[in-house]
Amino acid sequence: MDKLEILAQLVQDKPLFHYADELGVRRAAAAGATLPLGDFSMAVGPGVLRSIADHLSEDMVTIETGAGHTTVLLAALARHHYCCTRSQLEADKIRAYLERVGVSDDKLTFVLGSTDETLPRLGIGTIIDFAYIDGCHGYPFPALDWHYIDRHLKVGGIVGMDNVELRPVREHCDFLEENGAYRLTSSVTEGYFVRFYEKLANQDRDWIDQPYSRAKRDPCDQRLRTRIKRKASKWINPYLY
Repeated sequence: MDKLEILAQLVQDKPLFHYADELGVRRAAAAGATLPLGDFSMAVGPGVLRSIADHLSEDMVTIETGAGHTTVLLAALARHHYCCTRSQLEADKIRAYLERVGVSDDKLTFVLGSTDETLPRLGIGTIIDFAYIDGCHGYPFPALDWHYIDRHLKVGGIVGMDNVELRPVREHCDFLEENGAYRLTSSVTEGYFVRFYEKLANQDRDWIDQPYSRAKRDPCDQRLRTRIKRKASKWINPYLY
C-alpha cells in the first residue's frame, strides 16, 4: 500500500489497539483524564499521520516508542520498523490488523517491555532514519527515550516528539531547540502538540559540551532575587502552552 492508501485505510477503519481495565480507568480519572473501559484508541490525528508519512521513504529504518496507528503507517511504508511497547496485546492487535488490510508484518519488529530496560539493550545493528517518541510521557521517559534512540539516529535523521503540551516532553523540546544539535522543522496541532526535529550533529552528554546546560546555570543560593526568579519560573512554566 502507498501513503495515500494506508492513510485512507486508517481514517476509515479507526482500529482500536489500546485497552483499559478498571484500574487503568481509575488511574486516568485521578489524573483528570477519561478512558472507556475495554478497547479504545489513543491514536494520533490524521494531520500527524500525514506529517509522519511525508518524512518517510521505503528505504528508511524507523523506530517509535508507543504503539498505535503510527505503527501501522510506519510498518507499511518503511524498509523496517521497530516498535517499542510494553503491551503484548497491542502488538497482537496490530499484527492482526496488518494481516486484515494486506500489509506484511515481516518488516515490523516489536520490542516488548519498558523502554528504560529495552532501549539500552537495543542491538539493531543499523542506523535509524526516523524516530517517533510517543511512549511513556512521565518524567524522565521522553528524555530517556530520546537519549537511547539518539545513539542510533543518523545525522540528518528526524525525530518526532508527541504531546509537547505535557511538561516532561516540552522541557525536553526546550533542550533540543536551545542546544543546537537539533533543528525544529515543523509542528502539528490537533488538540495536542507534536514537533519534528532534524538532527544536525552528534551531541556529547557532558554539560561542558552542551550550550543548553551552560546557559542554564542557576545559583542555588538564597538571595531574594534568585528565590523570586525560581518561584516565578516554576509557577509560569506549566502554563506556557
